[in-house]
Amino acid sequence: MSLIGIILCSLRFPLLLIVYNKLKGDSMRNYSLQEEQANRRRELSYIEDYPDMERFHSHPFRRYLDKRNTEYLVRRKTALRQVNDKAAAMDYQAKVLEAFRESVGQLPAGCTNAYVTGTLDFGSYLIDKVCIETMPGIYATGSFYYPKKRGDGGDDKQLPALLLLCGHSNEGKAHVTYVSFCVEAVTSGFCVLTFDPVGQGERRVRGVEEGEGNESSESNSAWLDPVAAHCFLDQKLSLLGEHLGAYMMQDNIAALTYMLARPEVDSARVGVTGNSGGGTMSAYMGAYDDRVKAVAPCCYITELRSMLYRLMAQDAEQCLPGFMERGLDHSDLVTAAAPKPYHIGAAMFDFFPIDGVRDAFIEAKKLYRLLDAEEQLELHVVMKGHGFWKEMREQVLQFFCRTFEVQWNSENGVDYARLPSETELLCLTVDGSGDESALASGSLLDIVRKKVGSLPVMQRSVQNGAEVRERLNGLLQLNTESELKYSPLEPDQNGSIAFESESGMIITGALHRWSAAESGELQRICIAIGGMNEAELARAKNSGYDAVLIVHPRGTGPAALEPGCTFGMFGPELASGYNVRMLGQSLQGLRVTDVLAAIGSLKQTPGFERAEVTLCGQEEHALTALYAAAVLSGGHSIHSLHAAGLLASFRAFAEAEQHKYDAGIIVPGLLLAFDIPDLLQMLQAELSGSIIVESWLDPMKQPAEPPFDL
Repeated sequence: MSLIGIILCSLRFPLLLIVYNKLKGDSMRNYSLQEEQANRRRELSYIEDYPDMERFHSHPFRRYLDKRNTEYLVRRKTALRQVNDKAAAMDYQAKVLEAFRESVGQLPAGCTNAYVTGTLDFGSYLIDKVCIETMPGIYATGSFYYPKKRGDGGDDKQLPALLLLCGHSNEGKAHVTYVSFCVEAVTSGFCVLTFDPVGQGERRVRGVEEGEGNESSESNSAWLDPVAAHCFLDQKLSLLGEHLGAYMMQDNIAALTYMLARPEVDSARVGVTGNSGGGTMSAYMGAYDDRVKAVAPCCYITELRSMLYRLMAQDAEQCLPGFMERGLDHSDLVTAAAPKPYHIGAAMFDFFPIDGVRDAFIEAKKLYRLLDAEEQLELHVVMKGHGFWKEMREQVLQFFCRTFEVQWNSENGVDYARLPSETELLCLTVDGSGDESALASGSLLDIVRKKVGSLPVMQRSVQNGAEVRERLNGLLQLNTESELKYSPLEPDQNGSIAFESESGMIITGALHRWSAAESGELQRICIAIGGMNEAELARAKNSGYDAVLIVHPRGTGPAALEPGCTFGMFGPELASGYNVRMLGQSLQGLRVTDVLAAIGSLKQTPGFERAEVTLCGQEEHALTALYAAAVLSGGHSIHSLHAAGLLASFRAFAEAEQHKYDAGIIVPGLLLAFDIPDLLQMLQAELSGSIIVESWLDPMKQPAEPPFDL
């Protein structure tokens, strides 16, 4: 070889080495860039978002929620202030455990079957691809990581094990941070089980993209992101008196049962961890299941009111029904686990507010101290944004090493350039063949459809109106008539009105009046829920109405929350609805309250005492009008109902693959009592006036056939 060739070769080798190292580190380097950008945005948000945040809180509905959330916080802080000795702490913990189990509610029937569909060999460790039957016909697709050699104890030695619960990643168990943690843990001497939550990974939910028509096909269907999938399924379950959180807990418990049955696992040394939504579930499991011996939720524990003030409520399973009504907060989930070793992982620039983390930790620390377990509770804060970053993962792993007496090895030799890929971790395919597994995995939507199908078909006969009203009042969680205080409406010179539908909730609208009433004269009034345009107002006048009262129920139309008030995290309709659900009510029930208050206030207004009221509404507002009419149909407050674009059936809504209705229409448990046609049939017998439904819609807001003749 020539001298020039030798020189070129010597130059080429370092160049090749640089290229090799670049390729090897690309995945982690790209992820580090993502981390850096996320942290920078999150850090700046604490100062840059403040003006917008204060503006958002000037909104009447947001002020109302702030008031309710603050009242909740004062009540629980007052109760906690009385807990000052061990006996009181034990009593408080027992009440927390009972209240948390009530919020979770009854779990669906579970299964204990599991099938390994393949095994991956990564040299020092193996991964079993496992399908865990958590409920009949429902499989959670998971990965069980375990060392190939179990140390000095030989193949019979049992190892500590960790259940890793995933946050809201599309990839589920295959997200790079979760795979990284599993490999880091298994190379440190742990077994690890993780699985796809419903709506993620191999269990993703397909929805229908918005567009013309309502036909579902490959061309117009798409995967829902995890939050949308969770809320979509939760809405359907809510109509049946259930909620997604209970189903996800059943998944968690079945996965833990499977892990404990593995011969590699030491059942006395079992921990649970997770980040974000996985942090939620790990905190739930630490409080719920005594088989868990140590708990490490990350990027979740904070003070609930602090989080609600900053960006409103999270998604379905993170907002258990009645959670706040029962006085519970995140710190209570920590307290419920005492005296288990507990590690709270937090990020300084997380959207889970760091000031709330401080307060939650102080509350939990007080209870742990009174229960003689103060040294078992710890908090570690990383100077980063939301995410299961390497520093946080290392702190969690060191915690479990200390707890389960495993030697911590910072040099675990993880090859981050050769982590298991999403394709390799697929469970519902047979290794190497590309053929689908023989397992027929169902979905929660299948369960919903089966439950709906098992409901008795309502006979369209006239039901007892008093019983229907009583049951509907309970479902909507309405106040009794004696608790409602109404004042006369006082329109300004432009006809605009504002009234208080309940303490602290101001509702706006307008009163358009075309004729004044003589003494004792009957006035025909249309109450337009959601508003009317000029053409509709003209039509109402020509139809003989003396006035139209426009009412904007909270969170709708001009009274809607600004889209940016959740800073891109969740839709305001979902967020406000789940806040209300934790307070023990429903958004639909509150909107019906607004309409009842409008009618009551109108009847107190001079000239309208004997008004003949027709309730009008379109689409979502048609449902609010229907419920209000049904509630009032036994007296003289309501004369007739006029609806346009009315949903034909909630049974069809529950069974549909997708819908275009706002989340606020959901009334928990409605389908266990009656459906829309049943309420209309009852109104036919109760109202003195007419019932007009101009048009019917299916769940995708496409024209539907009338369910029966009015």
